[in-house]
Amino acid sequence: MGRVSRRGFLRNVGTGVAAGCLGAPAVRAGQPPVPQVPRRILGRTGLSVSAVGFGGHSWSYARIADPRTGARRRPTQDEARQMIRLGLDMGVNYFDGCTPIHEHTVPGKALRDLGARKHAVICIRSIHKMKGTKADKQTLHDFIHERLKAWHTDYADILFAGMATEDYWDMSYAIEALDEIKKKGQARFTGFGSHFSPANYRQAIKRYGRHFDICSMPYNVRHRAAEQVFPSADRAGLGIVTIKPFARGSLFKALKAHEPQATDADLAAKMIRFVLANPRVDVCIPGVHSVDHVRQDFAAAIKPLAAADRRALQRLASVPTDADDWLEHHWVASTTT
Repeated sequence: MGRVSRRGFLRNVGTGVAAGCLGAPAVRAGQPPVPQVPRRILGRTGLSVSAVGFGGHSWSYARIADPRTGARRRPTQDEARQMIRLGLDMGVNYFDGCTPIHEHTVPGKALRDLGARKHAVICIRSIHKMKGTKADKQTLHDFIHERLKAWHTDYADILFAGMATEDYWDMSYAIEALDEIKKKGQARFTGFGSHFSPANYRQAIKRYGRHFDICSMPYNVRHRAAEQVFPSADRAGLGIVTIKPFARGSLFKALKAHEPQATDADLAAKMIRFVLANPRVDVCIPGVHSVDHVRQDFAAAIKPLAAADRRALQRLASVPTDADDWLEHHWVASTTT
């Protein structure tokens, strides 16, 4: 059976077992049923994960406008608990946390308060930490120890190693630490994700791919160079987690300049559907900052992208954005222009 066919088969299996061992809590009595996000199988891990998950930037970036002051703030802990409760009810089980401590303490406390650790696939990222030197080993051991406490758990489902620069780094020291961490039971699976160029991703997969279970990279309707990396990751059996579906909000600004009547909710839904239309994507992780975001963005995964919406998005995505330089410089593929 070919690799793509196998992915399709496993996707169907994953969707079918959405209410199984990693399923969402049952809908509470007296409440109407909520739409259920489909499941996909995360590479060779065998984990059944929601096709969209909570991006760590949901909690660490100030994106909620205060109507009284005009200032922006992060979700409160109570708001985070409501958001995560709704996400769980919708079948969302993937939780991602990058380097900032809020991306771990906030969802960690919410999951603890909800008694929902068993329903969560927790991914911890050490982005910004790796240097490609021997010191990486101790850095990873210290990082996982600190972050497990923040999540109120004794293990992570996934531990990512990474560095937030475009430079290629020697992963051998990180791999030694990751293997030790897995043997200690502090992480079930490991992955990598950096601000690499697509060429550096392909080189990293070729050299180190057999040591990892998952890789993560940016992918959205404009920054599509990941399509040059997906085949290498697929051949290596790596699960694929995509980040930056909205390019940290810059795509909203660019798209609405040409379609001013479009709402953020409508654009977000279409952009998420665009990412998930690629069969090689296992999980897409947007930042969500309110209960409305949770309801709208996660429900977007339930419906496919309409052909007309795809054409419109691809046409508009040729317009440059004010996204981070590393995205605009490396990840805009020729297919978008």
